[in-house]
Amino acid sequence: MNPETKLKLELKKEQRLTALEEKIQKTKELRKELESEFNERLVIFLTTAFGVVAALFWQTAITDTIKSFIPVSGAWFYEIFVAFIVTFVAVIGIFVVSRFGNKINVKK
Repeated sequence: MNPETKLKLELKKEQRLTALEEKIQKTKELRKELESEFNERLVIFLTTAFGVVAALFWQTAITDTIKSFIPVSGAWFYEIFVAFIVTFVAVIGIFVVSRFGNKINVKK
């Protein structure tokens, strides 16, 4: 094999190695991005799960409290009225929390 052919083969080998190293680097970056996204989604999932559990306990507490103050007859009207009030308070709470979350994201 002549020296020129040998040099061309070495050059191709280096190019392949460089391309492979670039692919490895991109794969590592994608892995970090995926891991970060996964962790973010996991936190959201767990927070939501805890929120649902708390909401279920609050539902029971609110229901029992309302039952102790409201007579059984005509309870559907009161249940609808309380549902509107709870929804209104929840919407305000969500609004406040999301504004707080936006302020935290802006600081990052």
